[in-house]
Amino acid sequence: MFDLIIRGGTLVTAAGQARATLAITAGVIKAVAPPGEAMSGTLDVDASDRLIFPGLVDAHVHIPGYLLSTRLEDFASATTAAALGGVTTLMLMPTDDPRTATGSYFSRKRDIGERHSHVDFAIQALIGPRTEREDIDEMADLGAISFELFLAYGGNPGFIIGHDDFELRRLMEAVRDVGRVAGVTPHSASLIARLTERQKLFEETRKHREVFEKEKARPPVQVFSSTRPTLSEGLGIARACVVAAETGTKIHLRALSSSHSVGIVNRFRDVVALSSEVMSHHLLFVAEQAHRLGPYGVIVPPIRTRDERDSLRRALRDGDIDMVVSDHSPVLREDKEPGWADIWKTPPGMPGLQTLLASMLALVEDGAISLEDIVRCCAERPAASFGLYPKKGALQVGSDADLIVVDPARPTLIEDATQRSKANYTTLKGRSINSRIESVYLRGKLVAHHDQIVAEPTGRFVRPSQ
Repeated sequence: MFDLIIRGGTLVTAAGQARATLAITAGVIKAVAPPGEAMSGTLDVDASDRLIFPGLVDAHVHIPGYLLSTRLEDFASATTAAALGGVTTLMLMPTDDPRTATGSYFSRKRDIGERHSHVDFAIQALIGPRTEREDIDEMADLGAISFELFLAYGGNPGFIIGHDDFELRRLMEAVRDVGRVAGVTPHSASLIARLTERQKLFEETRKHREVFEKEKARPPVQVFSSTRPTLSEGLGIARACVVAAETGTKIHLRALSSSHSVGIVNRFRDVVALSSEVMSHHLLFVAEQAHRLGPYGVIVPPIRTRDERDSLRRALRDGDIDMVVSDHSPVLREDKEPGWADIWKTPPGMPGLQTLLASMLALVEDGAISLEDIVRCCAERPAASFGLYPKKGALQVGSDADLIVVDPARPTLIEDATQRSKANYTTLKGRSINSRIESVYLRGKLVAHHDQIVAEPTGRFVRPSQ
């Protein structure tokens, strides 16, 4: 007898769809059988007329208040949103205070997550010019799933590599030696700095009145976006790939937002072990929509043109981009609102954990991708790229029973009122999709059902197996 039988649903995998029955014991899938095969379990769930996806694996998530002592998003609120949205494994970016740059901070974050997380989680480590080799070795031993390099962003100047190619090579060699992935946030620090300086100076001086009035007519978000051009992104990607090819380091390239970037990545695929990601926002929105959102449309890298969005969709379908991430950046309303008066006062970022699957289903309905693409880009590939597959991201014998049961005949209207992140809004507000998440299981345990959390936090820290 099994612990749980989920009977007769349509399993969605990267390879296709098929009706089957899942048998689960001790949180692990023990059998995948034809729907009519006789099986018995302590609990038997009829999933007829339902779609069953593997739990999503989100490789790019920010939790800025993980210590549970601030007004900001914490483990409890972020992972509640994740569970309700079908994200059963998330990877924490390391830039949120206190930054995960030492073994002691790493351990503190892991311990708090294991007490308060509703889903499983991995931790990404932060390294930069101030990082000692001993810190990298220690965090690798503790289970860091990646080591993150920021060529332009990262908050603390001590962790921004900028144009220091000596440090870029040193750090990539260290990551290679511990057998991990170097996550790279690209861009050109000097280009962004000079463009931002020029833009702010232009706004302050107003010397050329006629030119200024024309410039002022541009939407504020467009003004901000002009300081983060696609050239900046491409320059950073090219540098990272050249050094990775020289050192033999496996890299993961963050937040591609243009066809130019995809083209550069493709040129290096034969000589570099690499993966790449795109944010769900860049697949859904175009620049004009971001402009209308005002400060809520400010994100890094910026939302690009319709042509760029469509090129990213094609690249995703063709496999030229490996995965989709939320880049969940839960900036609170009170911190976004000052941006209406001064766009430079708003922190960039959008929440996205709870709406990641909804975003992908919306893309399916738009004809941009398939259901199988969702599994490939939001479960299988992120898990495989970071050493978690097939324990995570799969519906096969031996995989953790992380499952999403979707009712394809019950529509969902995405609203601010249903968002459980402390950033209690969504840029998808008002979007309707034709299906609804019915249940979410974490290692065979029902954690979310009909838009409600139904279990105490049972999330575990996960580490790469390779």
